[in-house]
Amino acid sequence: MWADPLRDLFLSLPKGDQEGILQKLRLLERFPYMFPVRFKGWRFRRHRWFHAGNWLVYYRVAGNTAYIRGLWPAQIL
Repeated sequence: MWADPLRDLFLSLPKGDQEGILQKLRLLERFPYMFPVRFKGWRFRRHRWFHAGNWLVYYRVAGNTAYIRGLWPAQIL
């Protein structure tokens, strides 16, 4: 489940980055707890995350739903 601003950001990304994120999101449908939890820092603490293309994707799992909570650039140009 995407928040509206994140969905808009996702749709504005290049197709390659979108495909990389979608590929890993498909894994979350079956294995929502497969990615590690972030414990450090104040932003996205206790969120699970994965690296896809040039982006870090942060999410939380509640019940059978994964909530996408953040897209963060993995590198700054």
